[in-house]
Amino acid sequence: MSCGKSYIILASVLFLLFSFITEGALAQEFSYAHATVITPKGVSIPVEVSDTPEKRSLGLGKRDKLEKGWGMLFVFEKRIPHSFWMKNMRFPIDIIWLDNQRIVELAENVPPPQEGESPKVMEPRLPSNFVLELESGRARALGLKVGQKLSYQF
Repeated sequence: MSCGKSYIILASVLFLLFSFITEGALAQEFSYAHATVITPKGVSIPVEVSDTPEKRSLGLGKRDKLEKGWGMLFVFEKRIPHSFWMKNMRFPIDIIWLDNQRIVELAENVPPPQEGESPKVMEPRLPSNFVLELESGRARALGLKVGQKLSYQF
């Protein structure tokens, strides 16, 4: 094998290794602001705020669980139909799309992908600028429904 081909192979392996290490490290390095989401019945849900493209891309992926009673609130600049997928998810969740404070769509008990399966993609019909992820079954337990309004304390 020529020196040039060896260099290309070595560079490719190092790039893949660096990418893998960096992606795993991101989950540990992010610092999330905390906020509170309040349901119509007055239940307070502490949330991690996912407000950058990198945080939104990772979401709850690569975690073994969501802290009991907590959620993750995704904050977007644009009101569009934000698609969500279950890449690198290890547990089922409820996904709630909000147009400002009004719930416009719910996906309950969304399972993580099985090994070898492509991650499921949820494509809402309506635009939103916030998305709330909760532990599976929590939306139903809280009585959340399309049309209700949630409030936020940042």
